[in-house]
Amino acid sequence: MWLQMVSLSFIICHLSFSRVAAQTFTATVVDARNGHPLSFASVYARPGVSTITNAEGQFAIACDSADVLRISYVGFQSKSVRAGRLGGRVGLLPMDLELQEVTVYPIASLIRKVTKETLRQLQKNKKRKSQFFYRQTAFSDSTCYEFAEAFLQGHSAAWLRDLELVKGRYAAIRPDSLHYYSYYSNFYTFSQIEVAMKSNDWRDVWKMSMVPPLMPRYRDFYKVDYEIISDPESRLIAIHFTPKPKIRDAILDVTIYVDEATCHLRKMEGVGRNVYILHRDWVSNVRKKQVVFPTEFGFVVNMTEENGFLEVQSVNVNERHVFQGQQIDTHSILFNVGELQKEKGKKLDRGDEMKFYGNLHGTIQEQGYDAQFWRNNEVVLRTPVEQQVMQLFERDNLFGVFK
Repeated sequence: MWLQMVSLSFIICHLSFSRVAAQTFTATVVDARNGHPLSFASVYARPGVSTITNAEGQFAIACDSADVLRISYVGFQSKSVRAGRLGGRVGLLPMDLELQEVTVYPIASLIRKVTKETLRQLQKNKKRKSQFFYRQTAFSDSTCYEFAEAFLQGHSAAWLRDLELVKGRYAAIRPDSLHYYSYYSNFYTFSQIEVAMKSNDWRDVWKMSMVPPLMPRYRDFYKVDYEIISDPESRLIAIHFTPKPKIRDAILDVTIYVDEATCHLRKMEGVGRNVYILHRDWVSNVRKKQVVFPTEFGFVVNMTEENGFLEVQSVNVNERHVFQGQQIDTHSILFNVGELQKEKGKKLDRGDEMKFYGNLHGTIQEQGYDAQFWRNNEVVLRTPVEQQVMQLFERDNLFGVFK
């Protein structure tokens, strides 16, 4: 039984218990100029009640009708709407692009300031942890064959690191198009995008999973330019880091959006280049074969200060490659659900073969499938395709089984 992909969307809803009876409100956030959906926009009602839009700009949030939703998307003007008057669509206007002749920043000085503030935020809040809901899906030539969900926790200030597994589940069916079943074990590591370092030592650069854009020696790896966008509330500096030709190290081709007043990161989006993916084959629960090859992935990282410090709000990652003659599309979303649970996590093995290796699926298997936990913790709304996948895997008792 195969499920054809109609669309891949992620409706992320942070469920919470309100002091009053909550309703579920839904809408689509779009670019007011052309109607294009705005993916992963932030929807904030009050502390503990927030969500983001999915890949099609849709969101669902459980709150009181009197709550005022602040809907924001980096690069667009924010809008506040009472939940009871939400309507089906919310249009956001883009911020205005300013001419660089109006305000000229010495680029080296600007990057030093942003780097210093990012590292200050990291140092100040380096022990703070948050929990994230993670979802990963894989498609072989538009056929969904893999589904994973997990609660992860990790240090979240400035960028994600040291992720641990709290609870997870994983299921898949081997597509007829693939000679043997394999899974993409290190995909979750692509959400841990290191962005800054203070050292001038080359040896410290090589210790990083990727060459960070915010560092003293950025000119050795990147060409840089910037632009300024503004609205009545704020001004953002969009700094573009483009890898220099012939760079073979894992590196980012990224735009970093920075609040001009605070030098705080607001958003990062771009492509990770020269990274490696690892396919692992599981037969009778024993790892039999590994296939490693280079790839690149697209990402969007949104930042928040909702919990009182600068941290990651969400990470979306998309990757496409050809394996055994078939096109494989893998997608993931991480959403910050705050410190909702005080549970000890299991450290995820990054592996020692090379950087950016890890094994989320193997760790889930070692932990075992807790069906009762997942019956009581469905905090993310599913698309119709995802719901069909879930019903198929649950019907065939595939969660917790590698075959």
